[in-house]
Amino acid sequence: MKKKIKKILIANRGEIAVRIARTCKKLKIKTVGIYSQQDEDSYHLTLMDEKVFLSKDPLNESYLNIKKIVNICKKLKVDAVHPGYGFLSENYQFSKLLSKNNIIFIGPPPDAVRAMGDKISSKKIALKANVNCIPGINKEIKSLEQAFNILIDIGLPVMIKASAGGGGKGMRIVYKKEDLKELLRSAKSEAKNAFGDDRVFIEKYIENPRHIEIQVLGDKYGKIISLGERECSIQRRHQKIIEEAPSSFLDESTRKEMGEQAVRLAKQVKYFSAGTVEFVVDKNKNFYFLEMNTRLQVEHPVTEEITGIDLVKEMIMIAQGEKISIDDNKLSIKDWAIEARLCSEDPSKEFLPSAGKIKKMVLPTIVRIDQGYVEGDIVSIYYDSLLAKIISKGSDRKSAINKLIEALELINIRGVQTNQDFLINILSSNEFSKANFDTNFISKKYKDGFAAKNVESNKLEIMAIAALANQLHYLREINDDFSKISKEWILIAENKSFEFKMISISELGFVLDKNKKKFFVELYIDPTSYICKIKINDNFYNLRVNKDENVYEVFYGGSFSQINIFRSSEYESLKNLPKNTTKEENNYLVSPMPGKVVDVLVNEGDIIGVGKTLIILDAMKMENILKSETKVRVLKVFVKKDEAVSAEQNLIKLKQIK
Repeated sequence: MKKKIKKILIANRGEIAVRIARTCKKLKIKTVGIYSQQDEDSYHLTLMDEKVFLSKDPLNESYLNIKKIVNICKKLKVDAVHPGYGFLSENYQFSKLLSKNNIIFIGPPPDAVRAMGDKISSKKIALKANVNCIPGINKEIKSLEQAFNILIDIGLPVMIKASAGGGGKGMRIVYKKEDLKELLRSAKSEAKNAFGDDRVFIEKYIENPRHIEIQVLGDKYGKIISLGERECSIQRRHQKIIEEAPSSFLDESTRKEMGEQAVRLAKQVKYFSAGTVEFVVDKNKNFYFLEMNTRLQVEHPVTEEITGIDLVKEMIMIAQGEKISIDDNKLSIKDWAIEARLCSEDPSKEFLPSAGKIKKMVLPTIVRIDQGYVEGDIVSIYYDSLLAKIISKGSDRKSAINKLIEALELINIRGVQTNQDFLINILSSNEFSKANFDTNFISKKYKDGFAAKNVESNKLEIMAIAALANQLHYLREINDDFSKISKEWILIAENKSFEFKMISISELGFVLDKNKKKFFVELYIDPTSYICKIKINDNFYNLRVNKDENVYEVFYGGSFSQINIFRSSEYESLKNLPKNTTKEENNYLVSPMPGKVVDVLVNEGDIIGVGKTLIILDAMKMENILKSETKVRVLKVFVKKDEAVSAEQNLIKLKQIK
């Protein structure tokens, strides 16, 4: 039965709420935004026709409060609800309650949400639909003994997985049997916090797989089509950060079979709306069902870019009873699209979330941007770290990569740490260029972490020239007589020295000499973004340059360097500076980020061995386990379970013992 949708409540926040609101505006559909106290000044609310305050509570009494949201719908005479992704998007009770109150849920039928939202039941359905499945034990793990027996039966490594939810939460890989106890506890705890359901199961872990998913779209009349695949193998902590469509790994026969199996599964549960069937694919292109996400995916823009289909629009049309207008036999997939997730996190500190006020936020205009924040917004500890999705499109994979790198280089965000340079570093790598990667790419390539400090010599030279050009630009601005500007300079970067002689300076640029090698340099500093656009011998580069006295912080090509600049006459004084030989001893375990204490696993007086867990923190819905680096005695515990803590706050006082 058809029902025209005139008003939609968007039961979400951030980037996805903005995305849905924009399509609603195109369709001339009124929107209602909802918000918690933490989001009262958030960007997504500026796009809504109406907005309603939910609660001071950031989650349970706000975005997860089913009854309150349904009551708002009834009061404001809302026709339909779009849940976005996360929160209530895969909550069977929510979709059921909406249906009971004659409010349209813009998504699949409640029974499909329930069936596919539980990974245990979904696997049974997949087997019934003749879909390839990973070997494992398809039932809830209720005890450590049971888990040990399963481990023995199917062999290591195994994957512990939350039965509910998604997004990589409640997932742990077990390589050693002695790690099983803690990883099982951690997986159950994280699943409970994220989804309110601590059930987990165990299956064989496919080593070095690729993560490839199929986008499906179905209407209420039984038509279900595949819109092709997305490659989502670049992940950290089981969370995707770079996605692309199509996949360069698949051949046509494998692509066809994966699409057919995805459609078969969707038909098995009488599915309609947008949905995603996820697979893991081994090196021999054998593929196995992973899960079905009964919602819009974060990475849906790459499918939109190569098909020209607005998936949010299609979801709305299907929800109000329209037939799919797309002929899958005539579906045209053109070009290549890549999405990078720009997140507020610090890759140099094991991707710890970074919260705070965005003091500056400049995003490029050369690509599609789906953003949830603007300059001045507060990034809260209570929500996901996603700031924006940067989506490029090219005629082929190489051009899409190059365009995305350029776009990321043009981003300038201050106030919170981001993974901007980490993303550039990945996209610039030979492995990514050649599509030679799997889901373990990040853990292998960046096993010692990412500090953006491993700068190739050719990059370092460009960064040094950029730093000197900025210094000369500054001196040129404050001096009427260019002849008074020093000609000889020494730069120190990454324990290397660069000697430059300035041959000439003008309003247009500089001519520099390094060991009889000349560099013709032109510098333009964008007054809006403060991105440095520099031309060196006919080659153009984008860099971010920050100045602190005579020290320049230069970011380029996914790398970072602190560059000290000295006039040659000053350099001798550098050699005479005293070296710091003191070693600071820290007797405190401090919080690396703002968050909430999930659990304290030690007591005062305890003697703790190396690598033992001391405390567990939750920030942005991810658990962070803090362990002892040496053998220590616990002198004082300053915090307790469920307590909110700030960054750099003392948690435990420790004494190192032999």
